[in-house]
Amino acid sequence: MSANAELSPKNAEVAARVADLTVLCVGQVTHDRYGADIVAGGCAYFGARCAQALGARVRLLTSVGADFLLDQDLSGLEAHAIRAGATTVFTNTYPEGQARVQRIETVSPPIPLAALPASWDHADVLLLAPVFGEIDPSEPWFSSVHARVRAVCLQGFMKQADPARELVVAGPPLDSLPFFHGADAFFLSEEDIACFGGPGLLDFLRGRARLVFVTRGELGCTIHAPEGTLHAGVFPAAAVDPTGAGDTFAAATACALAAGCDPLTAARLGAAAASFVVEFEGSRDMPAVSQAWKRFSRLQEHVPE
Repeated sequence: MSANAELSPKNAEVAARVADLTVLCVGQVTHDRYGADIVAGGCAYFGARCAQALGARVRLLTSVGADFLLDQDLSGLEAHAIRAGATTVFTNTYPEGQARVQRIETVSPPIPLAALPASWDHADVLLLAPVFGEIDPSEPWFSSVHARVRAVCLQGFMKQADPARELVVAGPPLDSLPFFHGADAFFLSEEDIACFGGPGLLDFLRGRARLVFVTRGELGCTIHAPEGTLHAGVFPAAAVDPTGAGDTFAAATACALAAGCDPLTAARLGAAAASFVVEFEGSRDMPAVSQAWKRFSRLQEHVPE
């Protein structure tokens, strides 16, 4: 906590509560291509590293291929990995003024609930964060893992490969799936809704979770809550690469909710954490998220309701 000595007593208390959390993240760890480099990626990986940087204890249930090259990037995490086949490989490109284009080369195996270690059946935060449908939403994750906050990153449930298995395209509508009941919070972006969603998606989601967070890039985040629609701003950042920002936002927000924050305050911690991730390529410097507490304080001071 010495790194947070400059925080107000209230924010220092939130940081201390987050440091007492156990966070369980579920989803693939991927190989993300940046030119000739391979960098660890995947929604669950960003979420796990974010929660760890904020001080929480983190467990990561994942799947990777037998060809996985980045074991060093799992160091410091309690990781249980299914190893078979080939690791999921993504290349993300962001054409100006257009939606992200994701190219895939290979896809890792699914992550069944049966792979969960028996001792991992309790957590303060359960974050289901697939990249490509590797989690079956019909399995009873929420009744099998007793968690204070049950959060779902929706993007990975909304995508599939095109017939040539080269590009990521929209999957079946969420309302056609045996989808989660009992979630506390759903996370998705405006882009997810535009590219992969459909009419009535938000109403469908609001009927299944108390909170729905819709990130809007530089416009911040809209929060659909029982008390109404709320808006959280962003911390201005020198953006380099948006990959992982939404996943980081989700993990930090879920941690803040588990620490007792209201939805708007929680989203501000999410925004502060995400502001660091966009400042570097992929997951190259996730420990920098540990500095999010200072930006969190500044967002609370300066962002209007």
